[in-house]
Amino acid sequence: MATYAVLTALGSDRPGLVEAVSKYILDCGCNIEDSRMAILGGEFAMLILVAGPASALDKLVKNVSAASHKSGLAIQAHRTKVPGEAAPKGTLPYEIEAFSMDHPGIVQRVAGFLAERRINIRALDTRLTNAPVTGLPLFSLHATVDVPADQNVSDLRRGLEALAAHENIDIEMKPAK
Repeated sequence: MATYAVLTALGSDRPGLVEAVSKYILDCGCNIEDSRMAILGGEFAMLILVAGPASALDKLVKNVSAASHKSGLAIQAHRTKVPGEAAPKGTLPYEIEAFSMDHPGIVQRVAGFLAERRINIRALDTRLTNAPVTGLPLFSLHATVDVPADQNVSDLRRGLEALAAHENIDIEMKPAK
C-alpha cells in the first residue's frame, strides 16, 4: 500500500536541480505523483507529492538533510494524507480568474474574501507581465477553490463583483473543469 510525503526544495537556480531531486526520490524507492516547479526571481522552487511503501518514505524523510547538503538545496520532507483523503467533503470545485493593472494587496483581498466564507484555496498562480504597447505591469491570478455546497454561488459572485469594483480588477468565477 502506498504512503505519501510532500517534499519541498528551494535554492539558487541552475541546471541539474530537477535531476538531482528526482534521483534522490528514485534512489529512496519512491515515485513522484504530482509536482509544481518554478523559477521565481533567481530561485528554483519545487513542491512534490511523493508516493511509496512506508519503508521507502521513512528513508526519504530520514535522509533529507544529506540530500539537502549534497544538492545545495534547502530540502524538507514530511508525510501527508492519501490524495483522495485531502479533498474536503461537501465542496464544489470552482476556478477564479482575475486581471488588472498591478497594485499591492490584490492577492490578500481575494484570499481574505474567500477565507471569510470558508472557501479553501486548492491552487493559486499569479503572474506579472508587461502590457504590449504601454509596458505597464499587468497582474493575473488563477485559483482553484473548494466552495462549500451550502454556499450560495450567486451571492459569492456578487461579492466578488463588489471586490472587483473596489480593487479595479476584472474577476470571474466559474465551475472548474
